[in-house]
Amino acid sequence: MKFIIIPARAGSKGLLNKNLQRVGGTSLVEWSIIHALYVADDDDKVIVSSDSQKILESVANTGVETVLRPENLAQDTTPTLPVLEHALKYFKPADEDIIILLQPTSPLRKKTTLDKSLKAVVSGDGESSITVKPNHLFLWEEIDGFIKPKYQDDIRRQDMKPQLSENGSIYVTKYCHFKEKGIKITNKIKPIITEGSENIDIDTKFDLDMANYFSSEYLKEWQI
Repeated sequence: MKFIIIPARAGSKGLLNKNLQRVGGTSLVEWSIIHALYVADDDDKVIVSSDSQKILESVANTGVETVLRPENLAQDTTPTLPVLEHALKYFKPADEDIIILLQPTSPLRKKTTLDKSLKAVVSGDGESSITVKPNHLFLWEEIDGFIKPKYQDDIRRQDMKPQLSENGSIYVTKYCHFKEKGIKITNKIKPIITEGSENIDIDTKFDLDMANYFSSEYLKEWQI
């Protein structure tokens, strides 16, 4: 059984009512519901956790479960783990059940990315999977007021081994691992590499405009 959690709090410093903002005519929280229903089977649970009645009412006709989150779990500094624990306590997953976190701020997900993320854990290839983006950065470090490169002077970008960073989109693990180490850190984590517009993480109006600019290909894929 899968438990797919979408955390969508009301507050946001960078963009007012962020999770209700629209990309391609669909709100961010609704995009994650569309993606969740794509990977969900009939008995699975899609759960929207929010401190906002407005957000919960906006998704009431989608058939998902809704959990009203207390104010102390809806602060700028609130980590993700207690939010997930709060949502899951109402459903009591079994150890082998799959826990999936979909962040609403990543609306441009591909079906193949969702498939790969889930398969990596269901197949047993990894204890968890995380979507990551490759970076080829020419990093510098500051020493005594001056800077020096942390790379070989003559290295070309295409010859660099990419650094991987979370894009904040999809996290998958089994509940037995979640109970011990949370949604991110397990012993065997499979990276699901994403590139291009799929890595847009909406935090500002600029991010929202960029997502809308690139949304047409995703509207075709999801037939919206």
